[in-house]
Amino acid sequence: MLIDTAEVLEQRKLYNRMPGVSFGNLCFGFMPAFKDFDTGETHLSLNSDGSVALIHSLDGLPLDWITGWDSHGRATELKETVGAGFLRGVEFYTLADLEEFDCDD
Repeated sequence: MLIDTAEVLEQRKLYNRMPGVSFGNLCFGFMPAFKDFDTGETHLSLNSDGSVALIHSLDGLPLDWITGWDSHGRATELKETVGAGFLRGVEFYTLADLEEFDCDD
């Protein structure tokens, strides 16, 4: 799941269209995460040292979610059923979900 520059720019446009949500300022409690939509399993995004990441990182995801690695052994691709989003408490939100989210809920 390599994200190229065009994809990043497209995601930034989506964030910029959402009132009150930006790359640097999501509503309190949203943490970058991944979900396997086949199993419903979710995992917070982690840094290589195991701490919670502030951005989407493939480090620390289950090995069976990874379908590609670079020459240094770092994950570069995810299986097709895994998507990026955000966890708030125990609820997982996709970017599409956040377009409709009210921070006052």
